[in-house]
Amino acid sequence: MRAALAGTTGNAVLMGVAEVGTPIGWVLLPGLLGVSARPRVAALVSAWAGVLVVASVLVPVIPGHRSDPQALLASTLSLTAVPLLAWARRRTRTASVTRAAGPTDVAVFTVPAGPGSAALAVCGSPGEIGAAVPLRGGGLLALVGTVTGAALDTPAGRRAIEQTFRWHARPAASPQRLAGVLDQAVRDLAPAGHLRATIVRVDRSGAVEAARCGSPDLITVAADRAALAGVPAGPALGSTRPAGSTARAGSTARAGSTARAGSASPGGGATPSPVTGRRVAVVAAAFADAHGERWVRVLDQVAADDDPAGAARRLTRGPRGGRRTGPALVVDPGPPSRA
Repeated sequence: MRAALAGTTGNAVLMGVAEVGTPIGWVLLPGLLGVSARPRVAALVSAWAGVLVVASVLVPVIPGHRSDPQALLASTLSLTAVPLLAWARRRTRTASVTRAAGPTDVAVFTVPAGPGSAALAVCGSPGEIGAAVPLRGGGLLALVGTVTGAALDTPAGRRAIEQTFRWHARPAASPQRLAGVLDQAVRDLAPAGHLRATIVRVDRSGAVEAARCGSPDLITVAADRAALAGVPAGPALGSTRPAGSTARAGSTARAGSTARAGSASPGGGATPSPVTGRRVAVVAAAFADAHGERWVRVLDQVAADDDPAGAARRLTRGPRGGRRTGPALVVDPGPPSRA
């Protein structure tokens, strides 16, 4: 938001100094900034751009926007359309995300994933990080993780991590690239905290690729048998020093893999690997922490339901009937007839 407002202000100053009075010069950049942002941010950008236009007309210390009615009407209509276009863009992106029926203590969202579908279950457990972003063409990018650290494990900290992921989840983004972005975000937000996460990408053909950063191994189902996927584990995001400095030991995940110490690579040390199976499931480190070494018993649960929403909901069950632990992601990359 601050960057969009600063860009709008800078554009107005530049237009005034350059004596540009045409409406397009005053509203083009605010329009582009607004359309690419969330609807509320777009509305604020449009309102601020309108204030700057009016100020340039009423207080002409330097040449500003043209004051003739047609020019002002053109700018008014353009700035009014910006929040509407941002809303339409967001609605188009999220229209394919639906909430599945379920108990009140867990929310399950279904989304297309290549030819198949995926389900993300969240339940507000401590440190929970979960986001799923549908991509143009039918692909999917998803983040499942657990944050550690007082500055990160707050509603604002968790929301900042999820928003950073959503902002950078573009069709061309790889799991390794997203891991690097999140690694930097964790360092900026809380140098003493870290994020144990798995980033999953499903392309339009249904191919699944994942990067594991201090989190439990993925689970795959072939026919009716479930097994660990064997995806290599990198260090938790934010747990190593940037390249060129002395590294400190990486965190150890209870998934049975020890995070490596060393300098962080551009991808946060994550090595993306292909994952195959008719179903792929991801649980967070909080799940392994809650269930201890017996967490692998989850393997039988992954194949127990016909639809991914039911399987994701089942994975959030707490040990011995305790509080639910999320998030959980289940992906059926193929069409239902193949499952």
